[in-house]
Amino acid sequence: MNMLTFTLAFAALWVAQMVLSWRQAKRFMADIAVLRDCGVVFIGRGKRRGMRTYAALAVRDGVVTGSRILNGYTVFARAKPSAELTGTHVDELIAGTVTGLDRRTAAAAAHAATLYSQQRSRKRKIAAR
Repeated sequence: MNMLTFTLAFAALWVAQMVLSWRQAKRFMADIAVLRDCGVVFIGRGKRRGMRTYAALAVRDGVVTGSRILNGYTVFARAKPSAELTGTHVDELIAGTVTGLDRRTAAAAAHAATLYSQQRSRKRKIAAR
């Protein structure tokens, strides 16, 4: 009976964690939908010592027009806007010259900026054909 109780409790906690993770992802995607009004959205990831940070950047003409940063230890973390990133040029993010950001956030923003740069170069190659 003791093993059955443990198994049921473990299964219930696992299901609760899955539901809460799904809700967090749904909230983050809703925040990204709002950013789409500001420009094309790119999502980057930064990782350090097991903790991940996600940066969603809305970019228009190479300049960040809006951003959301998601970091935290639990499924209760929410994405927050970052004033340091708004108005920053993508090349500055790639070079890592933006001040006021922690390492994970800077890495996530640089990753998103790199994705923007790669997409822009792909579009240029296609247009040149």
